[in-house]
Amino acid sequence: MKYKILIVEDEPLLSAALRKKIEALRPEWTIDNELRTVADTVAWIKAHPEPALIFLDIQLADGICFSIFEQADITNKGIVFTTAYDEYAIRAFDLNSIAYLLKPIKTDDLKNVFSKIDKVMDAFKSFDFSPQIDYKKLAEHVLEHQKKYRKRIMVSRSDGYIQLPVEEVAFFSIEEKVTIATSFHQKEHILDSTLGELEEELDPSMFFRANRQFIVNINAIHKMENYFNSKLIIKLHPSLNTPQKIVVSRSKAPLIKEWLDR
Repeated sequence: MKYKILIVEDEPLLSAALRKKIEALRPEWTIDNELRTVADTVAWIKAHPEPALIFLDIQLADGICFSIFEQADITNKGIVFTTAYDEYAIRAFDLNSIAYLLKPIKTDDLKNVFSKIDKVMDAFKSFDFSPQIDYKKLAEHVLEHQKKYRKRIMVSRSDGYIQLPVEEVAFFSIEEKVTIATSFHQKEHILDSTLGELEEELDPSMFFRANRQFIVNINAIHKMENYFNSKLIIKLHPSLNTPQKIVVSRSKAPLIKEWLDR
């Protein structure tokens, strides 16, 4: 099914690379234009009221892309944000984006976006991408099916409970069958959840299950060292101490390398 596409990316090489990947995955869709600035994008949207899918870089040559939404009507546009940073994710989802892709954008990431759109199209039986389609409703429908990861953990204290934001946790560990969350300030908190439960609830772009004893925050990792039998050892920043070595098995070694390289 044909669908007009706009690429908004202020780095020409990245724009060309994205175009090439899109054309390989959806050759029947039309890439209408490649723009670099907020001003040009606002002008294009106003001149093209028909539905379109926009791959939108957040930081453009003349400012942050969110100002576009204040100047132009994008209710019938599907938005896929692209950025090298993850701090804009919540605001992006507030704008009912279809996806939020971190650079460098991989082919598998694009496949997931198109697969998501295909599934929504199947849900709308007569979905023909005509101008009558409510793209705001489409974006809301997709957003409803986005997996929401845990943002905070309630920690039991003698006098009640406190909220522990997950981004403040350097690593989760098991010690004598007790789950412990250790903060970047080396403060330990005993949790009721198991590592298995936390693994399902935490954002996989931020946390990695290194082994049966540890889940590690990407921001806590200083480096990795080779270990015997093709295993790896995760070295945390010097200010962080762990009760034992964090060893990554040979089978998981390629996975953590790929995870850190995204």
